[in-house]
Amino acid sequence: MATVTKVQTMKMPKIGVPGALLVLTLLLVGCGFQLKGTAGASDSASLSGTEIMLISSQPRGELTTALREQLRLQGAVLSEETKEGLVLRLGVERFQQRNLSLTAQARAAEVELTMTTRWALNQGATEVIMETDAQIMRQFLDDPLNVVGKTEELRLLREEMRQDLAAQIIRRITHSRGK
Repeated sequence: MATVTKVQTMKMPKIGVPGALLVLTLLLVGCGFQLKGTAGASDSASLSGTEIMLISSQPRGELTTALREQLRLQGAVLSEETKEGLVLRLGVERFQQRNLSLTAQARAAEVELTMTTRWALNQGATEVIMETDAQIMRQFLDDPLNVVGKTEELRLLREEMRQDLAAQIIRRITHSRGK
């Protein structure tokens, strides 16, 4: 005669969607995840109170304005003259468009936008970051039927690219100062 043994199974408690989101959030925080551009301990401490002189080849340019704004947001003190502080030299903003694909009528359907600038960071006679390029690339769908919308979208993309380029330079500076 065979005996039947009863096997007990454990039931997992139902945590629901809010509980799952809480667990996921705790896992992300626990692993050190941080959104790019948010002020963390490494970002805010490295430029807070730092004296920086910005020398630009386009002093009234939109990239220079975006960079000044980013420096102020990071807590840097912008000065006209400095002996001991940092000197940030910003080159000319260059913008290029390149066709990636064409329509049947030989018009651009997709365009690659590239914005670059050269920059360097010195402290006195010491070169902290040697002259280097910063570059941002975006893709843009060109709609030949919507000329006004296309022009406005291109203007907004260029503005966003300048902000991203300035943020890229600031990240490089804060990283070099954190070492």
